Amino acid sequence: YLRSVIEEIGRQFAVDQKRIYLVGHSNGGFMAYGMGCQSADLIAGIASLAGMTFLDSSRCAPSEPINILHIHGTADDIVPYAGGALTTTGVAFQYAANMPPFPGALQTVQTWAGYNGANGQVTDPAPTLDLTTDVAGLDTVVTRYANALTGGAVELWTINGGSHVPTLSPEFSRRVVDWLLAHPKR
Repeated sequence: YLRSVIEEIGRQFAVDQKRIYLVGHSNGGFMAYGMGCQSADLIAGIASLAGMTFLDSSRCAPSEPINILHIHGTADDIVPYAGGALTTTGVAFQYAANMPPFPGALQTVQTWAGYNGANGQVTDPAPTLDLTTDVAGLDTVVTRYANALTGGAVELWTINGGSHVPTLSPEFSRRVVDWLLAHPKR
């Protein structure tokens, strides 16, 4: 469905085909990763806040590298940073018990680093970004994966103490958009 929507918009409007991105939070992040698996030929990259990729790698076979920005809080109590299964129950998550387990944030980006041919990881020694107002000062550590194939940058932004729905700082959106625009399809 999403591929059809993107293609239809491209037929009706002038779209830079090298700058088609998906951004999602939680289920939207899972959706963005799904599109990366199925439509890597169409999209330049994704940014996911608290959404993971598939644990079962047989469900994902991207046809080419795409840029990945994964953002996740270490105190997420719904989609845990370490992975596993959804931890919240209730009406909104009535089917959570039927969902397969998912990888953690680090395993998610390592999986995509593998798809994109990256073979090294460089983590900033201390937080360098202030993405949430929930934690005072610099709260986010950036991990980059080196030597990726062209068009396959991979970064993990770990929000120390960040929850599933962090109160995002004014700089959050600008940082995400700037990152995406700096990573067009090659």
